[in-house]
Order: sequence, then C-alpha cells, then structure tokens
Amino acid sequence: MNKTSLLGAAFAVSILSGCVSTGSENKIDLANINFNDLTCEQIEQTFTDYKSAVDSGDTLTGLISIASSEASTAANKAKAAAMEVYYQAKKTAAPAVKLKGCKI
Repeated sequence: MNKTSLLGAAFAVSILSGCVSTGSENKIDLANINFNDLTCEQIEQTFTDYKSAVDSGDTLTGLISIASSEASTAANKAKAAAMEVYYQAKKTAAPAVKLKGCKI
C-alpha cells in the first residue's frame, strides 16, 4: 500500500468512527451527544462544526484522487458514512430541538 492509499485509509477510518476533528483537540462525536443537555446554540454549533469538518475533507479527497483512485473511493465512502451519522444525529436531536423551541 503506498503512502497515498494509507492516507486515504486513515481519513476513511477517522470519519467512519463517527468522530470528526475540528482542527483542534476537540472532536465532534455526534453518536454520543445528549442533545437534551445542550442549548439551542450549542446544538446548532455542533452540527455546523461537524458538517464543516466533513466538508473540509473534500479537499483532502480531491488531492488523494489525483494519486490513487483506491484511496479516493475509500475517502468518498467515508464521507458518505459521516454524512449518514450527521443525518441520523439530526433525527435524534429533533425531539430536543422541538422541545426547546430551537430555530435550527
């Protein structure tokens, strides 16, 4: 496995874990958030940060695709899985969002 494939695989694993790094030491783990404990602003920011982190992976995927179609495929699958986590978390958060009257 060349370096590019390894990088793509690492990216895929990090996204598939359900945690996305925001560039700092903070990781967004939508699968383990209790939305009832958050304010409307915190809920909105959590989803915004997660989506931004996933979207920033598009740049890496583009660079990887230049060197390795295998790594690119893995990265694209990882992004799709990350977005599935995002949409599932939105469904999970919906009752708390409604109860709190959030405008998200």
